[in-house]
Amino acid sequence: MIATDFHVHVSYTSAMVMVEAARDRGLRALGLAEHVYQLWEGRSGLEHLTVEGPFMGMADYIAAVRTAAEQVGFDVRLGLEVDFIPDKNQTIQDVIKDQPWDFLIGSVHEIDGVEFESSFDASPAEGQMLWLHYFALQRAAIASGYFQVISHPVRMGRRNPYLPATFDDELEHLAAEAARYDVALEVDGKDILSYPSLVRRLIRACALQHTPVSIGSDAHYPQHIAWAHAQTEQLLHEAGISAVRIWRRCVNEEYTL
Repeated sequence: MIATDFHVHVSYTSAMVMVEAARDRGLRALGLAEHVYQLWEGRSGLEHLTVEGPFMGMADYIAAVRTAAEQVGFDVRLGLEVDFIPDKNQTIQDVIKDQPWDFLIGSVHEIDGVEFESSFDASPAEGQMLWLHYFALQRAAIASGYFQVISHPVRMGRRNPYLPATFDDELEHLAAEAARYDVALEVDGKDILSYPSLVRRLIRACALQHTPVSIGSDAHYPQHIAWAHAQTEQLLHEAGISAVRIWRRCVNEEYTL
């Protein structure tokens, strides 16, 4: 029933390979969203972030997405996953502006210069404070006005098990801010397969706050496209969520499950 995947990368393969895989999976639309730091133009100031595959030029990336859509005859939306780092945000946005993006994903991958997905060494008290800082950064990304969706909102769960006592309240606050700014929160397939209980709590918060949701696999290889859609459908159904948000030229579209 979920007919889209709006968080797919191309740096390890190609736009063509990923679009062909989406077609073969029976999807009706695909949102490609490479990391901004994988583009030569977006690398300045983000050199410390972990590289995924070879770099590419922005024009080459856009052309590859357009070519794949035309040759496969598939509905492909052009996106970019953009790191939200407060003191670098304007510089990053200046680099990517005036391009024909269909959607921009706002992501928090680091806190105070540390990539928390690859490096984590904290006490329980420090871990709880990191969660609170993480949620605050995501709320700031929502309010910035640059993004249509915030990716993997509970990704810190990958390495940080120290949930604050206010975890569910923080999720509801995040979902309420997203609803207020009409920004979607992503239900991420990689997260569902890794820590489904945290994603279930996120979905519950979205249902309570009437927050738009986007579905993305975070696939880096073709076999991972839509890889957790069945589990996602079940969780959304349990929470009473039946609408999925997608975009074209940054204009909201929704379809019903």
